[in-house]
Amino acid sequence: MFISVQVQAQCIKDIQNLIEMPEPCFFIGMVDYDNPACFDASQSSNYKYKWWITAADNGEFIAVYEGFSFQHTFKKFGGYKFCLEIDRDDDPFNTPDVVDCVTYTTCQICTEDRIDIEYVNCPYGGGCDINVISKIHAENVVGLKPTAKIIFSYNPTPQELLGGVEPYDLEYDYIAVDFDANSDSIQIFQSLSAPYKRGCYTPKIVFSLLDGYGAHGMDGVACREIVLESDQIFRCIACGNEDGECRASEMATAISNEDGTCDLFTSCNLLREDEASIDGHSGMHNTQQLRLSPNPSSDNLHIDIPFSTAEDCHILLLNPLGQQVLKLSLPAGEKHTDLDVSQLTSGLYIVAILENGRIAQSSQVMVSNF
Repeated sequence: MFISVQVQAQCIKDIQNLIEMPEPCFFIGMVDYDNPACFDASQSSNYKYKWWITAADNGEFIAVYEGFSFQHTFKKFGGYKFCLEIDRDDDPFNTPDVVDCVTYTTCQICTEDRIDIEYVNCPYGGGCDINVISKIHAENVVGLKPTAKIIFSYNPTPQELLGGVEPYDLEYDYIAVDFDANSDSIQIFQSLSAPYKRGCYTPKIVFSLLDGYGAHGMDGVACREIVLESDQIFRCIACGNEDGECRASEMATAISNEDGTCDLFTSCNLLREDEASIDGHSGMHNTQQLRLSPNPSSDNLHIDIPFSTAEDCHILLLNPLGQQVLKLSLPAGEKHTDLDVSQLTSGLYIVAILENGRIAQSSQVMVSNF
């Protein structure tokens, strides 16, 4: 519930939140010089001006300034009440002749707050189950609507861009905005499901303001939204098999691009670095790639395998969403085979060799059936 109501100011010409000038949550305010009740050049030496800034919810004192204008930088997001007192007779024992107040909410997140993505599960055949977590330093939430929306902006892979896929946004509305007065923070914790995609998602949280509460910018227009951008991009890729060996949550975390990149992905069912196979070696045989020809392919795909295969060996074909399209048995020791790809939808696919439930080698192939 919002307990502060904005009062129409008569002597406050404007209060502006200057975006990134010189830093977020930088405010300036000035007297209405055109109103003779507020400013008289001939009597200016007798007029005394004082600005009071308090928290909008409980009136807690923030700062006081004297003069025709003020400048102030807030350290926390929130709603703030600005009051201008004008004493025309310069008598400190008399009450001010004019007291005007207005309440505004900052148009930006004032601190280096962030959005964290926590992977919960990536079940085969469905999207990635994730938690979106954010804790924002705030003085109060006066003027802020009780719900926000989370947006995942999708950035297609180069192959998708070539195929005509354009960037787009996935929106999740009615996300609860919880304010913890004990820790002075807005807390977001929301469980969502992200669709399997080969490209990357960039998350952001958009908070909406009640009409009349957003401070003005230099263009005179009041802000209606506050946006928290993320510096973490992530992706959601399906596991390639249903044998229970793919630790989806761990694999998703491993490919969440915490270093800020979104390189093309080759296989999701790799061994972790801290795991070893029965013979004490890595699950990958070597760095040699499968040889696929022709590539791009539209009919018959020939596969050359650069190592001897085990008895329990299969070929997997994963589609652009990371979902299993084909799973074929491969005789032990077989080094050559063919796949008919003529009925597949055009796009980028992954061919993988599955030995004893582990991905031993993989490579990409472009199918062009136009």
